[in-house]
Amino acid sequence: MKVTIGLEIHVQMSEAGSKLFCNCKADYRGLNVNTNVCPVCLGLPGALPVVSKRSVELALATSLALKCEIPKFIVFTRKHYFYPDLPKNYQISMIERAGGVPICRNGVISFLDPSRWEWKSCRIRRVNIEEDPGRTVYEEGGITGSPYALVDYNRSGVPLLEIVTEPDIETPRDARLLVEYLLLTLEYLGVTNPRLEGVFRVDANISLDGGERVEVKNIGSIADVEKALNYEILRQSKIREAGGVIERETRHWDPVRGVTRPLRHKEYEEEYLYFPDPDLPPIAITEEMVKGALKIAVEADLQALLSELLKHNIPPEHAWSIVSTKPALDLFKKVVSLGGDPQVVARMLAVDYKGELREQGKDPYDPSNWPPPDTILELSKLTLTGVYPYDTIKGLIIPNLVSNPLARLETLVPEKAGDLDLVVEEVLREEVRAVKDYLEGKTQALNYLVGRVIKKIGRKAVDPRIIRGLLEKRIKAGAPRT
Repeated sequence: MKVTIGLEIHVQMSEAGSKLFCNCKADYRGLNVNTNVCPVCLGLPGALPVVSKRSVELALATSLALKCEIPKFIVFTRKHYFYPDLPKNYQISMIERAGGVPICRNGVISFLDPSRWEWKSCRIRRVNIEEDPGRTVYEEGGITGSPYALVDYNRSGVPLLEIVTEPDIETPRDARLLVEYLLLTLEYLGVTNPRLEGVFRVDANISLDGGERVEVKNIGSIADVEKALNYEILRQSKIREAGGVIERETRHWDPVRGVTRPLRHKEYEEEYLYFPDPDLPPIAITEEMVKGALKIAVEADLQALLSELLKHNIPPEHAWSIVSTKPALDLFKKVVSLGGDPQVVARMLAVDYKGELREQGKDPYDPSNWPPPDTILELSKLTLTGVYPYDTIKGLIIPNLVSNPLARLETLVPEKAGDLDLVVEEVLREEVRAVKDYLEGKTQALNYLVGRVIKKIGRKAVDPRIIRGLLEKRIKAGAPRT
């Protein structure tokens, strides 16, 4: 059974500063309901839109990152439909027809499947700039069961990128990986913060064996992209198996119940009555604008960033772990530029520090949760010079550093263990049975003895390899003295 999937990915330009056509804030979260508004984003009579320069710059950088064709000018269009969260009864958007010109066309996105270390690609049909509608809030029962709806216009007019792919995607998993990779790219471009609530929504078009396509709207999380598509494949398959026909329609994804529900029959483009917005003249895309956007796009090329890390002979999984967490990559580059060993630093950041952040429930994407470059540089030097074994840094220093990233290193470094011979002798006297097991060929008994020595030493720095060597040497020399 051939599955064909195309995506429409709507991403707020939350880092643009202002809304698309007025000075209200682009990031409306945490504000009181209906306070982040003005006559323009409320669609009041006589209010005229003025395009945000920053939004166009970010959209251009995105277009170049996706290797799209850039037009000589762009034209905004009006998309007409009625909904309570759309105060003008039309949305200012873009389209390639009806006199409109989108910010770009004919691009491609390459995305990584990190579990198989395989690159895949999908064509990009176009990228549009448009304004986000307001937010409709439903009481318990959701869109299909709520007795009424409330509207918050704080979001109305927020700059939005609509990225439309060609139907090149073959599996729900690939769809999820593409969205994940795209959002990471947009984060590096400075377009959006993918972890903000409601910052992106995905509409997926899916068909089976060349049949009629069904649109699934308002998928609001990366994980739900795969879940919604898997459910829709199952639903359509059962209809086909029962001899039914798939109808063209729009369905709503219900993340609580994990199902898609009928929303409306699929509308056609003609129904929106597109035409160029008479209040917004065409905007010329100058060579200077393209050069500025290209500089941003080059610095956000994830594939190139990953290749640079791999040149240091870093394990691929470590390299991707760093690139996929922007604060980790920023820190890695600074530490290596100061002389840090790339492989030691990569392991420290990608595996142990990042893992400890999650262990302590801290956000690895928040730069304030990462230490200064000098701290990581000194830790890597302690490892390379043998002053402290890596296990000590991993087990004793990094957990404390995660708790207080700005702590001075000298306050985190543990006291070095004293006379290990005495502790080893004590353990061997106490653990006669384990010694006997080891002599009888039960090699795991030695690991137990090493653990007992470390436990007696307490929170002091010691290399387990040294303890193992002392234990083997003492046992080989004969039974412990009593």
